Amino acid sequence: MKRIVLLIGLLIGIVPALRAEGTSAEAMWERANTLYINGDYAGAAEAYEAVAAEGYVSGKLFYNLGNAYFKADELGRAILNYNKALKLIPYDGDVAYNLAVANGYVKDKIETVPEFFVSRWVKASRASLDSNTWALLSLVLLVAALAGVLVFLLAERRGWRKAGFFWGIVCFLLTVCTAVFAAVEKRELLDASRAVVLVQAVAVKSAPEKGGSDLFILHEGTQAEVLSSYGEWREVMIADGNKGWVPADAVALITY
Repeated sequence: MKRIVLLIGLLIGIVPALRAEGTSAEAMWERANTLYINGDYAGAAEAYEAVAAEGYVSGKLFYNLGNAYFKADELGRAILNYNKALKLIPYDGDVAYNLAVANGYVKDKIETVPEFFVSRWVKASRASLDSNTWALLSLVLLVAALAGVLVFLLAERRGWRKAGFFWGIVCFLLTVCTAVFAAVEKRELLDASRAVVLVQAVAVKSAPEKGGSDLFILHEGTQAEVLSSYGEWREVMIADGNKGWVPADAVALITY
């Protein structure tokens, strides 16, 4: 709880960006900060939302929104915005910590479907760097692979040619792996299928209609994957594999 704090607007690029665009958004940002400091968390959240509505996308902005909503006892919207922030600044320790704190208040304790340990290891390795870093590493390895090919083609000594051949093969395989990691990380950054429950409780239905059977209940802050849409209904699946239909306005997608 102690680390649910406001990041002041002078941090990392928000205020300069707002100043470049004009005084209106900058004024809203300063007003949001002032409201937060004065303890008007609902007002601060509204002001930060106004800044976001102007088209500004920033991990720090969504982080502040999450803090304001958390303080205003709107758990679902807090978790929604912490997740948005984490997409943009995935290695920010404060965002990750505050999201973990907020998740601790969620009523639904859902056991995830067990994963094969190799899959877990690959995911953890992939998540250790962002998509841009993986892409840069892929380019470096490609250059190294081409260097190995040149050694193989131009070297006169057999030992050098052999070393160049194996070096090129290894670097090429690593190039493919890092390029795939970059693509997957980029896809997850742009993924708009994950959602957060915003209402205090919602019955998950067997069909996209009010007359559908109640399968189970989800509570505010629970995260789910949106599988499909039908009118004003969304088919969602939670971490344990259970799925069903909820009203569209009961959930919000983690996107910006």
